[in-house]
Parts: sequence; C-alpha cells; structure tokens
Amino acid sequence: MSEPATVNRKLCGNITVIQMAPSIAPESFGVGYAALNLAAALERAGVNVFLASIDKEKDAYKACAEAGFSRDRYVRGSLVGHPRLRYSPLLARQLLKMLANEKVVLHSHGVWTYMSRVGMTLRGRLRCPLVISPHGSLEPYALTISPARKAIASLLYERRNLMTASCLWALSEQEKDSIRTYGYTGRVAVIPNGVNRASVCDVEEIAEFRRRNNVPSGSKVMLFLSRIARKKNLPLLLKAFAANVKTRPEWMLIIAGSDERGHLQEVLALIRELRIEKSVRLIGSVSGREKVCAFTSASVFVLPSYSEGLPIAVLEAMEYGKPIVATDGWTLPVTTNLRYGWRVPANESPFETALLEVMATSDDTLADMGNSAKIIVREHFDWDAVAKQACSLYASLLSDDYEGTKQRV
Repeated sequence: MSEPATVNRKLCGNITVIQMAPSIAPESFGVGYAALNLAAALERAGVNVFLASIDKEKDAYKACAEAGFSRDRYVRGSLVGHPRLRYSPLLARQLLKMLANEKVVLHSHGVWTYMSRVGMTLRGRLRCPLVISPHGSLEPYALTISPARKAIASLLYERRNLMTASCLWALSEQEKDSIRTYGYTGRVAVIPNGVNRASVCDVEEIAEFRRRNNVPSGSKVMLFLSRIARKKNLPLLLKAFAANVKTRPEWMLIIAGSDERGHLQEVLALIRELRIEKSVRLIGSVSGREKVCAFTSASVFVLPSYSEGLPIAVLEAMEYGKPIVATDGWTLPVTTNLRYGWRVPANESPFETALLEVMATSDDTLADMGNSAKIIVREHFDWDAVAKQACSLYASLLSDDYEGTKQRV
C-alpha cells in the first residue's frame, strides 16, 4: 500500500463515506468524473467508501471499470421517468438500509438535481455531516441558466439544503467567493479536483482516429472537449476560428461532446453560416480509447466558457501535455511562473487575436508549453493527494473538537 493510502486511512479512521452524484456516465462530464475518481482514490486509500448515482446499469458499470472503482461498492438508483431528471425514489431507502449504525459522512456532487433531495433526506435521518460540491453551479453566470427551474428547486429544497450543509467544497478561491456571494456563511473547504494519469494512443491508433473522423494526417488539431452547452460559449470559438483559419488552413477544430438542450443545432447552423464546414469536425461524446486519441491527437486544447469551477477537461488536457486556450471565466488555483497557455477575456476581439497567436505559434513552442502544463498538473492535481485532503475534512466534520479546527473563512 502506498504512503498516501496509509496516511489517509489514519485520517479517516472507521468513517463510512458516501459519494453521491446524479450520474457518473461519460455524459456527466466534470461532476460525475470528480465523484467517481474521488471515490476510487478513497478506495485505494483503504477508506470504507461507496458511490451512488442514478444511471443505467451498463453505463455505470463501464464507468466504474474505467476508473478502477469496485463494482460492489457502487449503489445504483434505478431511473424513473425521463433520464434527464435523474429521478429515483427508492435510492434514499437503499442507502438507509446500508448505513444503519454506521459513522457516516455524505458528500453530494452538484446542485439543482434530485440527488440533493436524497442527500437532504439521508442527512435528516442519519444526523450526519453533509458536504456539498457545487462544481461551479453557484457561479454568477451559471445561476442565470434556467432561472425559473432553479428558483422552484431553491424554494422547494435546494436553498435549505445548501444553507444547512456542514461544509461546501469549493474548487478554487474564485468559487469560494461565489459561494459567499450566494449567501452561504458556513464552512468552505477549498480543495481542487484531481486528474488521472494520461495513457497514450500509438501511431496506428492516432491514424485510425484521424481517418475515422476525416481529419487529414498532416493537419494540426485544436480540441474542444466538453458539453455542447450555451455556457461553454462555442460561438466565440467558432467566430475566432473562422476569422483565422483561412490564413492558417493547416488547422482543424475538433468539437467533442454531447448535446445539451438542443444547442448542437445552433452550433451547426453557425458553422454553416461561417462557411467553415471543411475545417470543423463534430465527433460526439467520447470516452475510453476514443477520448485518449482525441487528446493525444491535439496540438492545443480550447475552452471558451463564460464560467467554470475547475474544469476537469482542462486538467486532463494539461496532463496530456497540451497547452490551454481558455477564457477568464475560471482560475487555475495554483501560482506558477510556467507558461502553459493563453487566458483571454470572453470577448470576440481579444479571443480572435489570441487564437491568431496560437495558430501561428511553432510546434516546438506549443510542445514546451504543453510540458509546462503537465508539470503543473503532476505537482498539484493528483487524486491521491485530493483524497488525503478529503479524509482530513471528513474526519474534522465528525470530530468532537470541530469548533477548534474551523479553518479561516
């Protein structure tokens, strides 16, 4: 057993930890990925951890296998109704049966979903600590999306759930500020996401990936990999790319991700309007080796979002040694002098200028920036280190001297 595992087990003692997320399927992106991989890291550390989500059995078991999380520690809530609602009325009862007489900490990932109701029910019955990770959902821009639905959820359960939580888990100081602005006055722990070590596609796999997606072998790839959602601000990227690709025709833009609420049709319409169909490939949601090949094939990774917590996709791209082009809707929560990419305001003119610089940058310089990105990730964003911090947090929430261990806020 590695040293982090020994330390974590000492910190967590005999605590049972329940990680909860609406979904852990590939389409869940950052929220599901974070819950699943934190659970896997806690399991490696010898913690008595379980993971609950509301998914189809096939999707959930595949995700667990890819993350190395034990299938017998996964608790699946059966989907009732439309999959987007993630509704499973028997899940709370399933978990309560498991947790009788246990020393429990609940950790709920995401807000505005039925899983918040499950967490609130369990906390009320078990009288145990509840940690909530908003994953950027309390950022100012995020709160403007579907405001009516969020207002109803807030009135019915979510505001009470958030305000009475034992602790909110922020991914960065920026997200902590947003949590305070929302009105939460309790404990906030600032702990980043981790990222898994990259695997690499070989030359044959890359060639097949490019052939399958009609990407010429000599072209340079700019990769977007996230949900195709309005929050991700793809029109900003497409307009900037269109303005520059005529003078840099060796570049191709690959957009990988699942459609959210029909935004894909708007993206397709804009691609046609900008007349860049020959230079853009939409390849749908990717996972497994297809995702590995997407990252391996890229020369640079781009995320033009309005706002984020700490995007998993950015950390993954950095682990793959790719320079980053991102808007200032998020902040990397570490200080570094290494240049790992471009951070640009989410406005057309500066983003277009930045993309021109990116596309004119030599392969050697991009490679150097990518190496810097990997160094940063390896130093600061390891899942086993995150699990150690999580164990310390969980133990402190259960300790008798909690008041004496409050961190400054």
